[in-house]
Amino acid sequence: MSALQLHALDAIASQVVDALEKYGTDAERMMAAWPDLELYREVSDQIEGIRLYSGALPEARVQWVELLIAHAELIHFLWRLQYGDREAALGQIGPVRDRHADAVAALRRRCMRLASRSRQNVAG
Repeated sequence: MSALQLHALDAIASQVVDALEKYGTDAERMMAAWPDLELYREVSDQIEGIRLYSGALPEARVQWVELLIAHAELIHFLWRLQYGDREAALGQIGPVRDRHADAVAALRRRCMRLASRSRQNVAG
């Protein structure tokens, strides 16, 4: 891989990390403020941006899919909390939040490793 390609991958991985920071914070805000539909739209736009960046990082594909699934489960959970069986949903909030946070952290770690590795390859 050329130095230019490595720099591009480093930049993309860094953009994913930055996007995940904002997404993680806003997803927590969205959960606390549910059903704030404006915040829901912002978080949905952010996950779409992360998808676009992650598409250029095949080595982060597994972690991206895990985040996408966790995001969908979180949104499904929030709608169920709002319009479904609230008692049952409240009993599941911990595992849903934990899985989502774990997926965000896993993609962040993977992208940080990719960025670090590309920097080492350019330097070496």
